[in-house]
Amino acid sequence: MDPGAISLHPVASISDLHWASAGYKGIEGNGPAPSSSRLHRAPRSPPHLPTLRPVPPPTICPCPGHPLFFILLGLLALASMILATLAIYLSVLQSQSVQALAQWLESQEDAMRQLRAASGQLWARLNASTQHH
Repeated sequence: MDPGAISLHPVASISDLHWASAGYKGIEGNGPAPSSSRLHRAPRSPPHLPTLRPVPPPTICPCPGHPLFFILLGLLALASMILATLAIYLSVLQSQSVQALAQWLESQEDAMRQLRAASGQLWARLNASTQHH
């Protein structure tokens, strides 16, 4: 069997897992010792378990040492509101400008029609006066 291969063996208790993880082999020589064979081994010191650190109580503020974060967050929110207001204002201003431009163009078209009509009348008078002479 390959030394890096993983082999799974049934265990009867958690202490069998510890016994196998310490490198001891069972009676067959290829797995953890059965629970009954643990009586024949030499006594060992208890395994060293990792100590758990106490979890600090949750705080209301996620970052109490950094008020600058909240100041920057507030400035970002304020800048966003100002930009949104400015965008709405410019949109309304553009709409009003387009309406004013459309009215001006219509008035220019009316003026051009009136000038063409007056020009046509003047040409007609001029032609009529040259024919009589």
